[in-house]
Amino acid sequence: MSIPVDPASLLMRRRLLAAGIGLLLFLSLVLPHVGIQDQTGPGRSLLPAGVYFLNVQAAAFGPAGSSALAFALNVTYLGIALHQFGLLLALVTFWIVAAEDINRWLWRMMVVAGWLLAVGAVISVVGGVLIGAAGVPALLGYAWLPALLAGVALIISARRAKDRIDYSWFQARPELQ
Repeated sequence: MSIPVDPASLLMRRRLLAAGIGLLLFLSLVLPHVGIQDQTGPGRSLLPAGVYFLNVQAAAFGPAGSSALAFALNVTYLGIALHQFGLLLALVTFWIVAAEDINRWLWRMMVVAGWLLAVGAVISVVGGVLIGAAGVPALLGYAWLPALLAGVALIISARRAKDRIDYSWFQARPELQ
């Protein structure tokens, strides 16, 4: 026996979830990411941190600049790059959580954005730990947490929204599918 659900309350819940995901995306952009002490201060928001890790060289740290540090810097940049690409896709598609009918391509982009955000957050944390293990004092910011939460929320929301995908155009012209 199923309990009837009011469509207006369901729509309101989806709108609140979309607003929450939007807030998490904004926080993952502005909160500090992985930072290296005496180089980037206590950490920076996403774009300056991404530019720093793209341009930093392990040899700039003198005797601490080993192959382990180079690997750690590359892992950290991979996590930040995945976060940037996932954030871009998520900003384009997170609003469809609240939509009644969903385009299947936007739905797929939302799923990819969720996975990129979740995986990028985990890889950024691993990179920050590897930098510390290589002997360079690193500070792990808090941006990984909202990125991970937004990614998981997008993945779960996409799974729940799969029955709202609009296939009507492809049902009218099946040869295009």
